[in-house]
Amino acid sequence: MEDLPAKLSSRPKERPTSEFIHRNLRRHCDYSGNVKTEITGVLYHEMTHIWQWNGNGRASGGLIEGIADFVRLKAGYAPSHWVAPGQGNRWDQGYDITARFLDYCNSLKNGFVAELNMKMKNGYSNDFFAQLLGKTVDQLWSDYKAKFN
Repeated sequence: MEDLPAKLSSRPKERPTSEFIHRNLRRHCDYSGNVKTEITGVLYHEMTHIWQWNGNGRASGGLIEGIADFVRLKAGYAPSHWVAPGQGNRWDQGYDITARFLDYCNSLKNGFVAELNMKMKNGYSNDFFAQLLGKTVDQLWSDYKAKFN
């Protein structure tokens, strides 16, 4: 932990090959919730970036961040300010919105997110959703939105 003006990152631009997690301590000074729980959740999210695949740079940033927040969600560290299931404008909007959508997809096939991550080792295509779940990502997003709205 350092007193940095920037947000958290697992691979800072100045050291793109480092495996350090940098956290802005100032962010936690005014945090009104349980700081230990928040930091633990952040660590789950950032540690996910270390082992996850990014489709050789072809996957959207929203999906990458959504997978990391999905891991945080499944570990039980989703903060109370996250959106409720069914919210958001796009499935790959990122972070909690995409995490909730991935949780829905994972409920259709347990292990879906892990399988999606494995497929992203050598590239990325939205067709991975249809290959794994039998529906396009747009169909899944529509089903998800209908279920919760």
